[in-house]
Amino acid sequence: MLVWAFVWTPLVNRVQELETLISEKNSLLIDLARIETMDPVISNNTVNPRTQSLVVVVDETHRIHGLNGTLSRNQPDGDNGIRVVFQATSFDRLIGWLGTMEQSYGIKVESASFDGASESGVVTATLILRRT
Repeated sequence: MLVWAFVWTPLVNRVQELETLISEKNSLLIDLARIETMDPVISNNTVNPRTQSLVVVVDETHRIHGLNGTLSRNQPDGDNGIRVVFQATSFDRLIGWLGTMEQSYGIKVESASFDGASESGVVTATLILRRT
């Protein structure tokens, strides 16, 4: 009974946690693969992403990266900046999103503040982003 309570149950719980993390990582890899296959050429019918409003860019791109429902606030910060706040969001997905913002849209992190959560890999983040 002691082996069950102190050895087996914690091991089973940890295996379940690791399976969840692996599933999240696989989902992130699938998202990255999908983004890599996107056509980088901008058609004549669309707006150049480097001139789109930062609010629109943030709104459209955060969903693609699996951050939907975690963006709690976005507020313009001057002509070429925006302040965004994410609540209880995946750190890995957030970093992937920030990489895309820089590579595809020329939007860089000016300042960032991260607070950990009780769940591993989850943060609350306040970011100021600027278009260069």
